[in-house]
Amino acid sequence: MIYPQYIQPVSLTEIFRKIPQDKKIYFLAGGTDLFNYLRDGLVDAENSCFVDITLLKYAETNGIVEETENIKIGALTTFSTLSESKLLKQYCPDLVAAAKVLGTPQIANRATIGGNIANASPAGDALPPLAAHFAKAEITNSKGSRLINISDIFAGPKKTTLANGEIITAVIIPKIKAKSGFTVVGTFKKIGNRKSHIIAKASVAVFAVVKNKSVDYISVALGAVGPKIIEAKNISKILTGKEISPELTEKCKDEIRKIVSPIDDFRSTAEYRLEIAPILFQQAINEIINE
Repeated sequence: MIYPQYIQPVSLTEIFRKIPQDKKIYFLAGGTDLFNYLRDGLVDAENSCFVDITLLKYAETNGIVEETENIKIGALTTFSTLSESKLLKQYCPDLVAAAKVLGTPQIANRATIGGNIANASPAGDALPPLAAHFAKAEITNSKGSRLINISDIFAGPKKTTLANGEIITAVIIPKIKAKSGFTVVGTFKKIGNRKSHIIAKASVAVFAVVKNKSVDYISVALGAVGPKIIEAKNISKILTGKEISPELTEKCKDEIRKIVSPIDDFRSTAEYRLEIAPILFQQAINEIINE
C-alpha cells in the first residue's frame, strides 16, 4: 500500500515553510474521518501529504476563550472539551448538545471542531449549531488570516472553498445575551439508525432567547437534508417577537419542508428525511419552551 507523505510541524510558521506545493494537503488532527478515507481509497496517497497538526502550540489552535463580543474556539478543541465547557453552556447550549451526541467517548476525545468543519459533511454534528450562531471560521495561510462565514466554507458534500494548504485555526461565535427576564436556550436533535453513536440522517439546531413561550431571538439550521447546511432564516421572521403557538410551529414546519432538498443514500431516503426534519424541529421547540 502507498502512503501519503507525512510531516509533523510544531507551529503555524513551520507548516507553511514545510508543506509541499505539488501535493494535496490534508491536515490531520483527530483523524477520525481522514484515516477511513485513506483506507477506503478516497485519498490519492501518492500525490497527497498528511500534515499532522497535533503538536501545534496550545495558544495557536486550542481552547475556548471568551472575548468581549465573541467566543473563540481553537480548531484543535475536541468534542469532549466542547461538551464540558461552562462558557459554551452559557452562550451556545445547542453546540454543547451536539457535542454530547457526536459519538463514542473515544471519538469525542479525538475529533476536533476544525476537523468537523473541514470534513464538510452535511451530517457533521457541529455544523448546524455553528450555522445557527452565524459563526465564522478563521482561515490561515502563509500570508495571514481571514474570517469566513461557516456557511461559505462549504461547496457541497465533502468539498470546501478553501485553497489547498489553507488551514482552519479557530471558530468565532458572536455572543448573544438575554435581556432582563429572558433566557438563552438551545438544543440539537438528530436521528439515525441507532439510538446512540450515530451519523445523522437528519438534524436540527435551535438557538433562542425566550421568556416562557415569548421569543426575543431565534435561529434554526438543519443538517443532512441538503448538499450543505441549511439556515432556516424565515423561521426567525415567523417567530421573533411572538409567542410560540401550535399554529406558528406548524407554519415553521411547512417552511422546513420547502427549504430542504434531501437525497436517497445508504443511510436513508429523501422521503423519510423530508418527513422527519419538521418533526425534529417540533421536538426542539418543545424542549426549549419546556413542554
